[in-house]
Amino acid sequence: MFNPLKMAGDIKGMEKMLKPALEKFMKESGFVKKSELDALEKRVHELERKLKD
Repeated sequence: MFNPLKMAGDIKGMEKMLKPALEKFMKESGFVKKSELDALEKRVHELERKLKD
């Protein structure tokens, strides 16, 4: 018999197993989070401004 509560627990368990592997894959493949990219871009702009002055 179909039990949606059991299925939800199974999905949560799969997510816990797959999330670290996905994050490792993305890091090794060169993907970055948008927040990290924004911080780096801001730093680059600050350094470029210092060089121009």
